[in-house]
Amino acid sequence: MTGQQADLRHSEARSPAESEIDSLKTLLIHSTDATRKVEIYDQLCFAYASTLGDVGLAHRYADSVKLLADEFSDKSILAASHYCYGVVSRYEGKYPEALDHFQRQIEYVHASGDSSRLANTLFQVAVVQEGLGRYEQSLATSYQALAMHQRNGSAYGMAITFMHIGNLFIRLKNYDKAIDIYHQSLRLFDSLSPDLKCRMGKLRVLMNLGNAWSELKQYEKARTFYKESLVISHALGSKRTAGTALSSIGEILNALGQYDSALVYHQQALSIREQMSQREKTLLSLICVGETYMFLKKYPLATTHLLRALSLSKEFRSKPGLRDTYQKLSVLYSNQGNYQKAYEYHQLFAAMKDSVLNEETAKQFSELQTKYETGEKDKRIALLAKEKEIQQKESQQQATLNRAFAGGFVLILLIAVLAFYIYRQRMLLTIKTNEAKEAHFKRQVSEMEMKALRAQINPHFLFNCMNSINVMIGKGDTESASLYLSKFSKLVRLILENAGASVVTLESEIELLESYIQLEELRSPGKISHSVLINASIDTQGTYLPSMVLQPFVENAIWHGIMHKECQSKGSISIAIEPQEDALCCTIEDNGVGRERAQQLRDASLLQNKSMGMKITEQRLQLLGKPASRHYNYINVVDLKDAGDRPLGTRVTVTIPICND
Repeated sequence: MTGQQADLRHSEARSPAESEIDSLKTLLIHSTDATRKVEIYDQLCFAYASTLGDVGLAHRYADSVKLLADEFSDKSILAASHYCYGVVSRYEGKYPEALDHFQRQIEYVHASGDSSRLANTLFQVAVVQEGLGRYEQSLATSYQALAMHQRNGSAYGMAITFMHIGNLFIRLKNYDKAIDIYHQSLRLFDSLSPDLKCRMGKLRVLMNLGNAWSELKQYEKARTFYKESLVISHALGSKRTAGTALSSIGEILNALGQYDSALVYHQQALSIREQMSQREKTLLSLICVGETYMFLKKYPLATTHLLRALSLSKEFRSKPGLRDTYQKLSVLYSNQGNYQKAYEYHQLFAAMKDSVLNEETAKQFSELQTKYETGEKDKRIALLAKEKEIQQKESQQQATLNRAFAGGFVLILLIAVLAFYIYRQRMLLTIKTNEAKEAHFKRQVSEMEMKALRAQINPHFLFNCMNSINVMIGKGDTESASLYLSKFSKLVRLILENAGASVVTLESEIELLESYIQLEELRSPGKISHSVLINASIDTQGTYLPSMVLQPFVENAIWHGIMHKECQSKGSISIAIEPQEDALCCTIEDNGVGRERAQQLRDASLLQNKSMGMKITEQRLQLLGKPASRHYNYINVVDLKDAGDRPLGTRVTVTIPICND
């Protein structure tokens, strides 16, 4: 029997996991105590979900706990049922449902003072938070659970928590730190009795060590850990981890160019995952099999598997699945010379990859639109009511004129002139009132749009700042991390202070710009320099302008001008502010790649965000200006070029009406 065949064989004998489950079922039959039954149901639920991967049976045991809770009206048993349902939802990939169940369990055990159960539940919450991509929250929750396990003297709890913390450092790409933590976990597992849960824990640590070495391109070390975990998976009868190990070995073989061998492992993993109804893992295997067929130039088979992956991604709305499948399909069609389809899938991939408008921001814009539409309807209703009122008064006036006609032509003429005058004055008053209401409403809409924009001010920038701090801390560079964190805190404070104000002083606006640029300079040392020149005649403390009106242009200059420079020369930004009549003339000039090249490099979603920001900014400036200058061009953009028509950068001139305090 070859080594590869040995990896893929399954033992026909009862596995340790199945034997332990049989023992638990025997205990259940002879148990009459409700509390003991709950403990056994809990163990069976977890064993089926985590070890055997049968979430259907796991759900049945969670239901059994719930039935006991209903039968005895016991809050403790009800809390235990929420824990079981949370475990099932976690392994089904239904993370929001899992969090809801775990939160209900936490509320009960926290009130009862059961620190052991609280630590176990916090660990489950940390795992779910990782699944939702909330890595910072997950890390904080993990350390909270670890401290409780240490106080309780639970070596097993410490071992699995260390393992999860290692997983988070993998997510944060700190692989050396992750490997150190995994070995701490491994030592703890080795110190414990080799029962099923400890062997399963050790198995997962070995898998994760393989992942860490794989990320470091140390493929032979990675394969050693994966093979060891595969042997243990078969010995324990854990199909779930066997599928993961097989898939991981397949990825290693793909990286080494051994595509035929990789295909065998990926197909075996796919077969196991389809049998277990693991949707997310099945999706991953479909993508891997499709990609391997593509490497082997078996394009029809690659297409079949990738289209199945696309269908499954759409079925359970997996954005990572859609992103990865679109990318593979784009490469596949490009390899076949079908550039039209390759381009279409690449566009879908880019849109999915750079989808930064989160649900909260989308909701804010939806509410804003609803308020706007409601306001428009209210104005139309008010206008119709006003017109009806005028018509009624006109009819009354006409009736009076008819009755007074016999009184003489002169009297009728005087009444008619008077009625016309009253009507004209009322119409003028109505028009002025409506104009004032419309102008006030537009100002409100503009301010709400700016608040919505501030609420999502470049999530990429904020995430990159937090990640930069994390990397500095991980490298032990605490001095740089402290400096960066200090400046980042100052910027966040300024943003929060300015977010609630419609106007700020010029001094405050410049302070915010300086803080923002200094952060970008720290993130990209040696790439950016800047200067700010303000005319000495301007009172920076007594001059007011719209809040955060200049920041989008500076951000645009950095990210779409300077950051795309391919040469080694330093990028520079100059900001000059000069007085004008009732306004400030602000010039922002950079030596970046220019608009034409930046537009080629930027993706569609970012372009839309930038154009929307510029449009809203210009509308705000127009609303602040005098009515006669409402159509004035407040923002002018000039492309700077040399004699050979080569781009030298961009100059943006913004005319800002001065606001009253």
